[in-house]
Amino acid sequence: MAKTLPAADTRADLLQEPARRAKAAPDHGPSDPTPVVRSIAAAAVEVLNGHRSVRQLQRWLAPHIYMALAQRAGIAARCGKRISLPARVISSRTCFPTPFVCEAAVVVWDVNRPRACTIRMEIHRGRWRANALDVI
Repeated sequence: MAKTLPAADTRADLLQEPARRAKAAPDHGPSDPTPVVRSIAAAAVEVLNGHRSVRQLQRWLAPHIYMALAQRAGIAARCGKRISLPARVISSRTCFPTPFVCEAAVVVWDVNRPRACTIRMEIHRGRWRANALDVI
């Protein structure tokens, strides 16, 4: 004798949605980007001086920024590679136009002069990533 299911237990009810693997976003806002901004600025100056590989910044930069920095570092290397000391951050200022965007100005001490960096950070997949970078 065939067993029939009650009306409440339909096939759609028996096939439940599988548990999601992705974690839910935390209720609090993103972390403070100031340490990341300072590290990216110092590393970008070191890349331009030939003291650091641009690949070390790949995780923190948007693809178009990474390519531009790699190209600029290649030009600097062809002009004459200098041996330099690691860059030091002198000061930094950050502001938040929106909760998920940070704009920062950083002063980095190079071998014999200070250099200014401006960085625009945005949240990408739950972490801060540079979408604009300029080293003067």
